[in-house]
Amino acid sequence: MSPAEAEHFRLGATEALDVHLLTTKLARPRVPSTYVERPRIAELLQQGSQQALTVVSAGAGWGKTLATAAWAASARASGPVAWLSLDESDNHPRSFWTYFVAAIRSAVDIPRDNPLAGLAPGLGGGAGSHRRMVEGLSRLPEPVIVVLDDFQGIREPAVLARIAELLRHPPAPLRLMLLTRVDPALPLRRLELRGELTELRSRDLAFDLPAALALFAAHGLAISSDDARLLLARTEGWPAGLRLAVYFLKGGGRTAADFAGDDQAVSDYLLEEVLTSQPPELQRFLLRTSVADRVSGGLAHALTGDPRGERFLERLERSNAFVIGLHPDRRWYRYHPMLREMLRHQLALAEPEIVPDLERRAALWYATNGQPIEALRHSADAADWHLLGRLFVRQAAPLMVSAQRSAVAAQLTRVPSGRLTETPELAVCAAALRMHSGRFREMRPHLERARAQLDRAGPEERVATSIAIRVFSAAVSRTHGDIDTLIAESATALDETSGPGALLPAAEPYRAIALSNLGTGLLWYAAFDEADERLQEGLQLTTAHRLDASRINVLAHLGLAAAVSGWLRRAFEYAAEAVEVVEARGWEPLPQAANAHLALSIVQLRWNNLDEAQSHLVRSADAARPEPAARCAAGLGKARLHAFLGRSEAARRELARVHRELARWRPPILLRRWQAITEAELDLTADDPAAAIARLSAPASHHQPPFEREQTCLAEAHLASGDAQRAEEILASLPAEADDPTSAVEAWLLTALAADQLGRTDRVLDALGRAVEAARRTGVRRTLLFAPMHQPARLLIRAANWGPDASAVLGELLGGPRQTGPSAPVTPAAEPLTERELTVLNYLPTMMTNAEIAAELFVSVNTVKAHLKRIFQKLDVTTRRDAVRRARELGLLNR
Repeated sequence: MSPAEAEHFRLGATEALDVHLLTTKLARPRVPSTYVERPRIAELLQQGSQQALTVVSAGAGWGKTLATAAWAASARASGPVAWLSLDESDNHPRSFWTYFVAAIRSAVDIPRDNPLAGLAPGLGGGAGSHRRMVEGLSRLPEPVIVVLDDFQGIREPAVLARIAELLRHPPAPLRLMLLTRVDPALPLRRLELRGELTELRSRDLAFDLPAALALFAAHGLAISSDDARLLLARTEGWPAGLRLAVYFLKGGGRTAADFAGDDQAVSDYLLEEVLTSQPPELQRFLLRTSVADRVSGGLAHALTGDPRGERFLERLERSNAFVIGLHPDRRWYRYHPMLREMLRHQLALAEPEIVPDLERRAALWYATNGQPIEALRHSADAADWHLLGRLFVRQAAPLMVSAQRSAVAAQLTRVPSGRLTETPELAVCAAALRMHSGRFREMRPHLERARAQLDRAGPEERVATSIAIRVFSAAVSRTHGDIDTLIAESATALDETSGPGALLPAAEPYRAIALSNLGTGLLWYAAFDEADERLQEGLQLTTAHRLDASRINVLAHLGLAAAVSGWLRRAFEYAAEAVEVVEARGWEPLPQAANAHLALSIVQLRWNNLDEAQSHLVRSADAARPEPAARCAAGLGKARLHAFLGRSEAARRELARVHRELARWRPPILLRRWQAITEAELDLTADDPAAAIARLSAPASHHQPPFEREQTCLAEAHLASGDAQRAEEILASLPAEADDPTSAVEAWLLTALAADQLGRTDRVLDALGRAVEAARRTGVRRTLLFAPMHQPARLLIRAANWGPDASAVLGELLGGPRQTGPSAPVTPAAEPLTERELTVLNYLPTMMTNAEIAAELFVSVNTVKAHLKRIFQKLDVTTRRDAVRRARELGLLNR
């Protein structure tokens, strides 16, 4: 890892943050040796650093930044100081809070368990991200002062509202300092009444006579007190004006009376003393490079055609010509805002015809150097909408599934709406804007227009636009549940990125997204091997290109595939990683993570963690709302869990809801088969094995081999109907080395039950041993057996001599459905059950008859019936099934 990359990682920057731009924004300005320290300002800042908010509010040139930077560099600061220089591009919630968190991480060593350690608010739900940030701020190990420079550029109500909320109940370690030209739209008076506000105004920042004399002396000027007073009067103590006065007087032949501090005079001074004092080549250089916010040697070369750009920039900085070097390596520079404003004005007056061309040159340079968002910005500044469209499809489109999507969309919104129909590339831009705002149904007309206009594009743009159309069409198909189109568009996009589009700058990011979507579609069609191949390749590419949203999607579907196939530990690893990223970044609920939660619910159910299984199902359903396939899958998962827990009515309601939704579209094979299995499981809970058999034995509408879960469920249905022989035949047909290791646990338990009914004692013990071994390998502690009375206490008794560990595992496996989670208060039994009654009670959930229970207990059948009568009376029930339900509510059953 290079030093720059290491710094990038240390700051916790996401793909939304360019490493050079990040370092620039978080760098505290250097304080020049000629700076005059004023104790009163340092005292006020020190006072503010003990309170929730300090506002340094004054116009341009009042020295807000230098005064605060000098104080921060001194030993007076009461804690680490995080610095963030803001600009117009940060006037968006996701951009603002992303840099805010990065600034804190740059100043404080964040413990790994603090939510700020992984938080990246660039994507997903704002409220969840904000809560995690507040929690992380509250848990900081020490007070931190966060300086937000140029805060006047933040006008977005959503950002201001969040800051106001933060200040309403400020985390104890947080001290905010806002450096701004205008008072912020925040509840300052409320904070003042609470004693939580310090304010510095222009009167506090203004130079007095001793400070002015010290400033002139630092620059080698010996002027009288009267001249200093005159300059103070004309500038009203304005620090920038006094500094300009220094340069004015150093020019020779001038007096303090000749200097005026009004804006025009300052502008004239900058024009005369900074620009025209330079040689013609440097004048031309300054004018032409003023189109960029920051300048490097390479960018300067592109704008001016002169290869000496870096040398010129170094020379200008050394001559104090209002050119400031950024970073210790001095690769990038910026011009003083007043200087840049004057330069751009002069450029527009002198050579207005070249300004658009300079903006285009900047756009192309940024594109060539892998900075597509800056490239889009300059093409928009040039009003070259066709160039913007071409750059979007060639480079920036994949960023619409990353944390940079807001920054990209901000540039796309600058395109006049009437121009979005002019080229296929611009039509794709229109579709991308709809996707960004969640208006997926409005994307299709724009994509169709782009497809119809493809012949108008040049060869390279035609390929890039075609790939972009297919990638965005795949996104639309997911929201419509059109899995056929999802697969077709993703596969074709993949072919194009490997063929004619292989040389595109965005070829690999496009490929990463196509692999993510293709693997998703193949999984829904139960093509598990093909899906795994595509998703594994997609995982590598989405990780390499920091496409976190697509990476989360890949991890979620790898997890779901493993869970459905019975590989629980593998499923847990993939899905938990996806959820961990979402939670750390504050992006929940995220549609791409819906199936990660579904996978975790399946795993936790099999591991007998029923509360966690329910929790993940709720989160899956919440995240899955935009996508029908994920939404229906979450519904089937909820129906199955309801059925497993004995909530038959809730299961039927959920299944009916899913059935209605599935009827409105053409669901893929995996969902149809999953639906059939869930319906069969519900048939079994209703003690209707015949319906389950009919459902699972119906002719298949596909040509795939049966799932092992379908076979075990069918065997359970035959066993529940009394046909142990047929159940054993089905189970015997399963492969010895199960493709689904979790279903193998059920298969061996059912084999033991069938053998028990058929009187094959040796086979019973062998099958039970294999079931326990399979459970140990997979971690399974709950089997998906739904038929009533499937817990055979006799099997537990026969395995009692295996030792406590094996018996405990078997006991959990045979535990069957149970109630969990919040429920209504349970009325206790009218009279406690005796020890013998509790023993009989624990046989009731099994399939054993009264005679078999009597044989096991060495008592008569009449004795068993007498116990049952008393049990029913005490539990206030009339049937054996109701007795089992009531006993579970009261926690009376051991299994």
